[in-house]
Amino acid sequence: MLLVVGAIFDEDLFPWQYGFRAGMDAKMALRRIHFGIADRGAREVVDADLSDYFNTIPQGDLLRCVARRVADGTVLATIRQWLDAPVVERADGGGEIRTTVARDTNRGAPQGGVISPLLANLYFRRFMLAWYGGGHARRLHAEVVNYADECAP
Repeated sequence: MLLVVGAIFDEDLFPWQYGFRAGMDAKMALRRIHFGIADRGAREVVDADLSDYFNTIPQGDLLRCVARRVADGTVLATIRQWLDAPVVERADGGGEIRTTVARDTNRGAPQGGVISPLLANLYFRRFMLAWYGGGHARRLHAEVVNYADECAP
């Protein structure tokens, strides 16, 4: 599913969204900052780490983003199940700890989930649309480059 859905959404992502995309890596993001921004006279780079990003993504808004491009109910239901799946961790004593925080709060994309990086990129695209569409980039002469939950505006 990731191969099919990923190809659909990859076309929608901004070219300077580098995290978890085929053929892109953190070094490319750094090169974009250095050569694409600093060489144009920018004097400052702000490095931001979105705290607990994966765990705080509102699932309702995220699923609406997905549903704008995917109409297949089975695909949407499967993504919902991935988001609602319990997280199972090994306990120190050898047992398991099972949590359902994402399902209970309707927030988060489980880190380590096969589709979570794509969903995180898709949700971050909303910020990019607001930043560029709202004229903030032009008005502030500021570009955003992001890799996963890190960004440099």
